Amino acid sequence: MSRVKIFRRVGAAALALVMTTLSVSPGGAGGYRTRSTEIAPGVTYTKMRDPRGPWSIRVVSIVLSEASTIEPVLASDKLPGFETTSSMARRNGALAAINGDYARSSGRPVMLFAQDGELAQTALTRGVNFAVNASETTAYIKHQKPEMWLTELDSGFEHVVKRFNAGWPSSRQINGFSPLGGREERPPSGACSSRLYPTEGFRPAVTRPGLEQTHVVHESICKSGTLWPKRGRVFSTPMAGPHAVSVASLTPGEEVRFGWSLGWPDVFETIGGNPTLVRDGQIFIERRGEGAFFRRHPRTGVGTTSDGRVLFVTVDGRQSGYSVGMTPYRFAKLFVSLGANYALNLDGGGSTTMVVNGNIVNRPSDGYERPVSSSLVLLPGPDPAPTTTPGPVPTTSPTPSPSPTSLLPDVTSPDLSSRVLTDEQVWLRIARDPASTGGLADWLLHEGVRLRGTLRDAAHIFQRRY
Repeated sequence: MSRVKIFRRVGAAALALVMTTLSVSPGGAGGYRTRSTEIAPGVTYTKMRDPRGPWSIRVVSIVLSEASTIEPVLASDKLPGFETTSSMARRNGALAAINGDYARSSGRPVMLFAQDGELAQTALTRGVNFAVNASETTAYIKHQKPEMWLTELDSGFEHVVKRFNAGWPSSRQINGFSPLGGREERPPSGACSSRLYPTEGFRPAVTRPGLEQTHVVHESICKSGTLWPKRGRVFSTPMAGPHAVSVASLTPGEEVRFGWSLGWPDVFETIGGNPTLVRDGQIFIERRGEGAFFRRHPRTGVGTTSDGRVLFVTVDGRQSGYSVGMTPYRFAKLFVSLGANYALNLDGGGSTTMVVNGNIVNRPSDGYERPVSSSLVLLPGPDPAPTTTPGPVPTTSPTPSPSPTSLLPDVTSPDLSSRVLTDEQVWLRIARDPASTGGLADWLLHEGVRLRGTLRDAAHIFQRRY
């Protein structure tokens, strides 16, 4: 997270105290009772109650044309790690936040993730991504296959990069690694590898929608031992593979350009989820899928509307008499009623959390706030130029602004964040949760998807319980 952003957000903290115009509808459309508060220009927080469920719903509606910034945030700003949504919201000075992508056992997201132009990782399984362009005028929700490439500037020759911070390359692959991969994603030993250091910031790609950054080659090896990224990037391929010679021939001082694209112009950051709930204004998810994932549970999702808004939505669940949760189909129906033309399901169950002005405003079903892999945050003010510093960026912890009385959480427990869990305990809750990674993995198995790594482990843990 860039320092400019942090200081700008702290300076704009007064936005959290703007008008608290309330509107109460005793019997709104669809039987909902609503109470709305404007928390910033173009940003409305709404509490919704529907006794038919019963359902307790929270919605943050964001007008993209107004001066605010939507960003994905990694837990602890690195891979891997767990952190609560409220903590991520506080240290970024967020007006509002919801939990983000599903989590792997180490705490890293499951799907493709990028922030401020820095590609953190490619996905562990097929997923759907949400992104907003840098000018905060257009939002996207779609499954997009990423493209990554290395271009030698002297010859124009382009190398295809298969994966990034997502495992060692197979015999015919070139894979990339960066400091964001931390201890979990290390370049292979005994490979042909080249370490590059960036010499400029990110800029629009020349040949396609996407981003590129010029680098200078620092070192290339083709022998035993590991070449570490340090504050640059390493690209590796097996010594016996067809790309070994071309990677090893990158000479110190040579300029190359690394680029990545999701096919969307001017997109510097993205977060993933699964499944798609709404597409082209129509419910896209099946009504009755196989497995516990399709029963009523707490849900978190993000949507877009045709009139230029983004919707953060949570539904509480597993609380008889208060809110029982929704099936994915019913959640999609809710998004359509809110005007969504696209909507994406994010991590749910005990992970479902919404934070407004520093307060947890929903009732997490675990009885306390569960640490997660990532979050989506709404920041006051326009987005400045994205950061160009490679690797993890340290953050400060701005003091959150006071919250209007109308935004206090509807929770009776004294402190939702007081439960301290080890990473292993957090993972077991996530893997056993029908609406979190465990339920997702179980559903993907029913769909015939071949799982690997932590998703396969989550499916085994989940099936032993259910």
